Amino acid sequence: MNASGPGFVSTEFAYGSGHVDPIAAINPGLVYELTKADHITFLCGLNYSSDHIRIISGDNSTCTKELSKTLPRNLNYPTMSAKVSGTEPFNITFQRTVTNVGMKNSTYKAKVVTSPGSKLRIKVLPRILSMKSTNEKQSFVVTVSGHSIGTKQPLSANLIWFDGTHNVRSPIVVYAMS
Repeated sequence: MNASGPGFVSTEFAYGSGHVDPIAAINPGLVYELTKADHITFLCGLNYSSDHIRIISGDNSTCTKELSKTLPRNLNYPTMSAKVSGTEPFNITFQRTVTNVGMKNSTYKAKVVTSPGSKLRIKVLPRILSMKSTNEKQSFVVTVSGHSIGTKQPLSANLIWFDGTHNVRSPIVVYAMS
């Protein structure tokens, strides 16, 4: 089936990452920062052993029981992706933190864009981020819910934080495997 054929549903994977805009990249507005500790926590959530973590990190980092319970989907990364059962209702949360690298006193409003006829319900809390200073961090939670999605294609949407100048886009993808 080609991308323009009947029955084709466009998802995040249908168009790639787009064109790089070097001017916009200089001033992104918001960024999702990750530290070494965030990566170690992510790997612990994937059940890497402490021996493997030490090899990767180059230090004495270990995976505690608490770190091993960390959900990999909560890595502070712009893309939010989760595997669900294709036949049952689901309700998934993603926790994220953004850092303001733009102007102080910036207000970003959340906008969710879904495909026409999308089976996803997406809620963002809070819906407005008011950044008082540069390098200020604020957290938000995205809740994605729906019913049976089948296993043929992933479902996707976009969360866009907009302040009148910047469009900070975060893809949301939900998929099921047969």
